[in-house]
Amino acid sequence: MDLMAIKPCKADAFEVVPKRKVVLDLDECERMLGDKGYEIVSNRGVMLVVRKEIEMTLYPHGRILMHPVKTKEEASRIAQELYASIGR
Repeated sequence: MDLMAIKPCKADAFEVVPKRKVVLDLDECERMLGDKGYEIVSNRGVMLVVRKEIEMTLYPHGRILMHPVKTKEEASRIAQELYASIGR
């Protein structure tokens, strides 16, 4: 997936935003990510919190907040893996 922005949002966290418009069904994402070995922490309908290497919050428009992450490259790699796991 092409990413528009990967930027730090605090010392050990990054925000990732897709370049193109994305609409995600978080219930379906929860199922697919669970099947791929992600731990589902919470699904509140407006955000899905999952954990694998790090904790990630996924929003219906594709935005991801993640922590702890130290570099932009690491954030990009983790985001690409997450998007691939949900078929994006």
